[in-house]
Amino acid sequence: MNQSSDLHKDLEAGEGPIPNEQFVSLLARHHSLIRGFIGTLLPHQTDAEDVFQQTCLVLWRKWNTFDAEQSFSAWACGVAFYEVKNFQRVQSRDRHYFSEEVLSLIAEAQTKSISETDQQKQALNDCLQKLDSENKQLILDCYHGQQSIKEVSQQLGRTTDAVYKRLSRLRLRLLNCMQQSVHAPEAGS
Repeated sequence: MNQSSDLHKDLEAGEGPIPNEQFVSLLARHHSLIRGFIGTLLPHQTDAEDVFQQTCLVLWRKWNTFDAEQSFSAWACGVAFYEVKNFQRVQSRDRHYFSEEVLSLIAEAQTKSISETDQQKQALNDCLQKLDSENKQLILDCYHGQQSIKEVSQQLGRTTDAVYKRLSRLRLRLLNCMQQSVHAPEAGS
C-alpha cells in the first residue's frame, strides 16, 4: 500500500492530517521528483520552474479528484505533463522546444521510470522488514543515522572492515530479495 493511500484512509477514519496538510505533505515529499520530471521535458530551467509553479496550483485545484489508490507522484506527473504541453503550445513559435510527439515519448519513459522506482522502494522496504532486528539496526545506523561507519563499528566493538563486509553481505541479500520481489509479479502473469 502506498503512503498516499494510508493518508487517505486515516482521513476517512477521522484520524490524521486535514486535507490541506495531507496535500502539502505529499507535495513536499514528491516535489523534487515532479520538478525533475518537468525538467526532463523542458530545456530551460526558468521555464521548468514556471511550469512547476503552475503545476502546483493545478494540483491544489484538482486535489479532490486524486484517487487514494493511485500513486501521488504518478498523478502529479500526469498533471505536470499536461501543463508542459500547454506551456509548449503557448510557446510553439520557439523552435527550442520538443515536438508534442517527442514530449510524449519522454514523458512515457519518465512515467515508467517513476513507477519502477516506486516498486523498487516498496520492495526494499519489504526486504528490510524481513531482516532480523540486529541487521536492520545496522543498516539504519549506517545509512540513515548521523554516525560514520567507524563510529558504528566502535559501538559494536568490531573493526571497520568487519562492518563493511557485513554491510556488503546485507546489501547483496537485500538486492537478491528485491529482485525476487520485483520479478515475482512478472512470473505470475
